[in-house]
Amino acid sequence: MSEPVFRVEGLQVDVNIRGSRIVVIDGVSFSIAPGESLALVGESGSGKSLIALGAVDLLPRGARVVGGRTFFEGRALQDLEDADWRRLVGMGIGVLFQDAVGAWDPMEILGTQSGEALGTHTEMSDEEIRDRVLDALGEVQLPRRLKYVSFAHQVSRGQAQRAMLASALLAAPRVLIADEPLSGLDVTVARAVLDLIDDLRRRRGMGLLMVTHDLGVVASVADRVAVVYGGTLVEVAATDVLYHFPKHPYTDGLLGSVPGFARGRLRPIEGDAPELWELPEGCSFGPRCPYAVDRCRRERPAARPVDGTRVACHLAEDLDLQGIRGDRPERGRAGSG
Repeated sequence: MSEPVFRVEGLQVDVNIRGSRIVVIDGVSFSIAPGESLALVGESGSGKSLIALGAVDLLPRGARVVGGRTFFEGRALQDLEDADWRRLVGMGIGVLFQDAVGAWDPMEILGTQSGEALGTHTEMSDEEIRDRVLDALGEVQLPRRLKYVSFAHQVSRGQAQRAMLASALLAAPRVLIADEPLSGLDVTVARAVLDLIDDLRRRRGMGLLMVTHDLGVVASVADRVAVVYGGTLVEVAATDVLYHFPKHPYTDGLLGSVPGFARGRLRPIEGDAPELWELPEGCSFGPRCPYAVDRCRRERPAARPVDGTRVACHLAEDLDLQGIRGDRPERGRAGSG
């Protein structure tokens, strides 16, 4: 595999909870090669967006990065001056936010906002920027001049998402971070936006970090999957390997909860995910895990390689999880240890 274009090492994020700072993302590491797509998946509240946005220090108010380093093309973002950081994030790294309508300034037309990064970080003239924006709007299949002069409230949510994608891609970034890019879109519009993102990624050789809870989306676009639970990555593997041979019970539970992925009855995960600031001792998934033993409740598992997967589970070598292979008999629980 090529050298990573984007690498995160030991990311830590804390949040303000009733006046106290509590670490909710702890020691997350991953990398993305040029042209590769990595999906962060997990239930709502698992920490997916905090990881993706924390990697480039674009966290919402109340959250902050307190540890770790992010490298883009070998350069550490934490070592950059503010002006250089803004240039890199605005030009080298594109960001597609979850709220496609709310992310736009309601008082300014979309075309002007889309070209702001080019106006700030290049010597391009206003006419050159306008032409570039019009070309980008056409590339994402929007009526170019109509959408250039539109305000956010004058377009649909799907059109606002396409316009944001055009804005994020204007500077030909090497990496695109897409935080729940299909949120709030109907099925047909979401499929079109997804196909567009994937097509642009492949044609441009652009790295993609996508945050989503939709495992169907992941199956169609992701080269690798990182499963998030309790603010950490509990399993990372190539998509086909993870879907057919999961090593973590949480991953298996996610796959078993999706209609159409496995034959027979659904296998939903019992219980509710904990708040990130109220995680249990030991394995954070322990209270919901059907295989948990005493060690799981005492000791937090460290991630390690197991059969081509990186997994944080004490019992990974002993479990024979079903994944989407519905023709396999289920095994009993692992023994105590």
